[in-house]
Amino acid sequence: MAAMDVPEGWGSMWRKIERWRMSACGWIKHLPKCAYWWLRKHFEAFLEPANENSKSNLFHLFLIAGAFCVVIVCTAFAIVYFEAESSGGTFGDFIGGTLNPILTFLTFMALLITIVLQQKELAETRNELAASARALQDQHISLDRQNFETTFFQMLTLHNTIVNSIDLEWKNRRPNSYDAMSGDINRRAAGRDCFKQFFANYKQYYDDVGELDDKERLQRAYDQFWDWRQQDLAHYYRYLYNVLRFVHDYKGISDKLRYVKLLRAQLSDYELLMLFYTALNKNGLNYWIYIHDYGLFDNLPPSMLIKPEHKDLYSAKSFGEPKNPPLEIWPPSQLAATWEREAALDAEATTDENEI
Repeated sequence: MAAMDVPEGWGSMWRKIERWRMSACGWIKHLPKCAYWWLRKHFEAFLEPANENSKSNLFHLFLIAGAFCVVIVCTAFAIVYFEAESSGGTFGDFIGGTLNPILTFLTFMALLITIVLQQKELAETRNELAASARALQDQHISLDRQNFETTFFQMLTLHNTIVNSIDLEWKNRRPNSYDAMSGDINRRAAGRDCFKQFFANYKQYYDDVGELDDKERLQRAYDQFWDWRQQDLAHYYRYLYNVLRFVHDYKGISDKLRYVKLLRAQLSDYELLMLFYTALNKNGLNYWIYIHDYGLFDNLPPSMLIKPEHKDLYSAKSFGEPKNPPLEIWPPSQLAATWEREAALDAEATTDENEI
C-alpha cells in the first residue's frame, strides 16, 4: 500500500507492523541456522557429556526408542480394532513398514556413536602417547644434562688439581718488579701464584727480543719462554683446551656460556694474562674461537697487558664488550628502592594485561 493510501492516523501503526514483519522475516531467515546449531550443540553434549558419564544420555535414548515402539504398537492395535476384516495383513504391514526403518535408523545412529567414541578414544590415546614421548624426551634431556654436568665438574676438579700441582723454585738472579718483593735469592711459588712468575719470565723475554714487528716479537719471545717453561705449562694448557672444547662441542646443552663462566671465574688474572699471550702464538691459535665465543677475557684488566694496544689483537667480544654501563645510583639502599618500584610497576602492568 502506498504511503498516500494509508488512512490518517494509521502511519505509526503501519510502521510498527512493517517493523514486526521485517523482524519476523529475519527470524524466519535465521531459523534453519539456529536449528542447526541447536541440534549440533545437543548432539555434541550427548556424545561428550560434561560429567563424562554417558549412562544418562543412553537412558534417554532408550526411553525415546521405547516411546516410539509403544506408539507404533498402540497405533497398530488401533488399526486392528477399527479394521477387523483385514487386521492381520494391516497389522503386519504397519509394524514391518514402520519399525524396520526406525530400528535401522537407530542401529545406524548407534554405529555412528560407536565410531565417534572410538575416534575420541584414539585421539586420547594419541595424546597420551605424545605426552609420554615428551616426558621421555624431557627425561632424556635431563639425564643428558646431568651426565654433562657430572663430567664437566669432574674436569674442573682435575683442572684445579693440575694448577695446584705446579711448583716453582728459582734464584733471583735478575730482580724485577715481580721478583723484588723480598731480598731472598731463592724464591718459591706454588699453584696459581706460579703464573705471576710465568708472566714475569715472558715479559723479560719480550723486552730482550728488541724492536721487531710486534707479531714477530710476540712469537719469538713466546718461543724462548716455551722452551724453558714447557714442562710446567704444557699439561695445563692441553687440559684447559680440552675442557673448553668439551663444552663447546657438546650437542645437548644450549646454555654453554653458563658453564664457561664457572670455568672463567676460577682463572686468576695472571692465568688469563698468560692465556692472552699463549693464544697469540702459532701453537695456541686454536683457543681463539673459545676466547671469542665465551668472552674469556671479560675479567682481564687491560692495564695488565704489556702494551695497551695489544688489546686490539682480539675481538671486542673477547673482553665481554659492550659491557653494561656502571651503576650511577648510590648507596645500595637507593638501588634497592629503585628496584622495588620497578618490580611493583611490572607487577601492576602484568595484572592489567591479565584483566584485559
